[in-house]
Amino acid sequence: MKSSSILYIFCALLLCSSVQAGPVNETYAFTGTWGLAVPESLFSSPSGIAVDGTEIVYVADTYNNRIQMFTSTGTFITKWGGDGPGYSGRGSEDGQFDYPTGIAVDGAGNVYVTDTGNNRVQKFNPVGMFLAKWGTDGAGDGEFSNPEGIAVDGAGTVYVVDSYNNRVQTFTSDGTFITKWGGDGPDWGGSGSGNGQFSFPTGIAVDSTGSVHVVDQGNNRVQKFTPDGTFVMTWGTSDAGDGQFNGPSGIAVNGAGTVYVTDQGNHRVRTFTSNGTFVAGWGSLGSGDGQFCSPYGIAIDSAGHAYVADTENNRVQTFDTAGKFIAGWGDADPKDGQCKYPYGLAHDSAGNVYVTDTGNHRVQKFAPDGTFVAKWGSLGSGDGQFYIPRGIAVDSSENVYVADARNQRVQKFTSNGTFLATWGTYGSGDGQFDGPRGIAVDGADNVYVTDTYNNRVQKFTSDGTFVMEWGGYGSGDGQFNWPYGIAVDGTENVYVVDYNNNRVQKFTSNGTFVTKWGSRGHGDGQFMYPFEITVDSAGDVYVVDPNSRRVQKFTSTGTFVTAWGTRGTGDGQFQWPLGITVDGAGKIYVADFDNNRVEIFARVGATPVILVPGGAGLPTDTRGDGQYDDVDGNGQRDFADVALFFTQMDWISDHEPVEGFDFNGNGQVDFNDIVILFNGL
Repeated sequence: MKSSSILYIFCALLLCSSVQAGPVNETYAFTGTWGLAVPESLFSSPSGIAVDGTEIVYVADTYNNRIQMFTSTGTFITKWGGDGPGYSGRGSEDGQFDYPTGIAVDGAGNVYVTDTGNNRVQKFNPVGMFLAKWGTDGAGDGEFSNPEGIAVDGAGTVYVVDSYNNRVQTFTSDGTFITKWGGDGPDWGGSGSGNGQFSFPTGIAVDSTGSVHVVDQGNNRVQKFTPDGTFVMTWGTSDAGDGQFNGPSGIAVNGAGTVYVTDQGNHRVRTFTSNGTFVAGWGSLGSGDGQFCSPYGIAIDSAGHAYVADTENNRVQTFDTAGKFIAGWGDADPKDGQCKYPYGLAHDSAGNVYVTDTGNHRVQKFAPDGTFVAKWGSLGSGDGQFYIPRGIAVDSSENVYVADARNQRVQKFTSNGTFLATWGTYGSGDGQFDGPRGIAVDGADNVYVTDTYNNRVQKFTSDGTFVMEWGGYGSGDGQFNWPYGIAVDGTENVYVVDYNNNRVQKFTSNGTFVTKWGSRGHGDGQFMYPFEITVDSAGDVYVVDPNSRRVQKFTSTGTFVTAWGTRGTGDGQFQWPLGITVDGAGKIYVADFDNNRVEIFARVGATPVILVPGGAGLPTDTRGDGQYDDVDGNGQRDFADVALFFTQMDWISDHEPVEGFDFNGNGQVDFNDIVILFNGL
């Protein structure tokens, strides 16, 4: 009797109401942006660095696709190459670059650059005038696959680290091939771990005797050769002790034969004798003087001073012969409300938006109109610090959860940034992570995390207690090849972006596979390595497709609805869109990573399904302001207004509790209840 009376009341209300549906063809328009106005850094992920005989410093400004020149104290001299931020400065013409990485200077002051994305070497005069180029994509003599390190010896011979081909190639100064070594191992691209073999070599340096030192990054060691490639010796193992490495990258040798190595994963510099005996070292993870975040290139001047490309801190630091900090230049101090590589987005019930400001290793909180509210975090591994924060989510109590990717953990905070808890360590066991990226919270405050490189989803309680996991590597239903973004809808369905499989998969809250959609491509409903995902209150799904510079919208079953976005820096354009969230008012926020901003969109002519009350005895203006159709005052007419009508109708509360309208039994009155009602009419 109770359910039938509820249905009668609902039906009576519907039958005496007019129902208006929005248009079938949806269009989304740009409505605003914030977080831009970032002071231009001198660098964006600088990699290679070199010093000539007059103490002029050359820096490969990798993500800005250019070379910059400085005095030894950091005074800017000139630049050449790309003239735009991020991808906009890329090119393949003479003198243009596609991610330049390595740089070297010969005795005459000529500059050689490994133009990594274009698989070539370019040669310039000392002030950046193009002189020559050589190399194409391939594995033959004189061809390259991702060249990185480069060095020139006293005779003008050029040594190039052909990273993906796992070999070193040598050339005359005009690009004529001489010889090669490495690259004859048993695995992909000639990878191997034997003497003279390489696994993703990176840096290279030649000492005054002609000995060649190569950083064998994948094997966490340095190998030493004669000029013709004859193996001499090797040193280094994987760890954090003296003489050990975790992803070494750059290398340089001073006039006395001391070898300097940037130990990228350990965020430090190590020095050795020419035969590999450990001498000293300095550095730790951080952004203070003498600290590093993934240092890459290193160069030594005639006085023995070391110049280090502190890549993820976007700066150069200089040190004396004992490793004491001298000076640094590059990145500007971040200001409140400015974002550097914004990634994750989430919103709370009041419409405040939380952004993981990845490049600044912090979280920022904004009001719905973009006004800065609060910030917290800094580079580090302590409580409340971050090392590349990515996904972010907010629970029903407005607690904030952050996937602290490089620290391999999740951190929990209050809405104003007070640290509450953390969980996770590196590994593949329950509650451990290898690259946590996406994070979402369901209605019961369970936390879901995409454990990307373990190819699984892990589920936790709100205090970090492990509940369950699902996934595994593969392309079958329920398997993943790098799960990225994750979202949960109002009925506890879980949506996961399966990055390398170019698809979205849908699951129940316990990991049971429901459906999937997507394939590789730029067409409607296709993806080119999608990143993040969100679900609105109606159950529609939004997916960020960064390589296509767009957002795509789908129904909860994967039917394509619409898409928007093009490549660029203008309003409504994207340079590299990543994070996304949709607030209760239907506003869509997109983190435009390389444009260092958040963009906001709204549906053009959007008229959600509304109920206009009418008939004897039914209220028409619950607040007495003539706006009976926007009861909650959020600026639109939506189902929340209908629910609020019910709670304010005395004749409803006299006959039936509001809970009685929860037809789908999910513990709340939502749009799905009215869908069920429609289907039953």
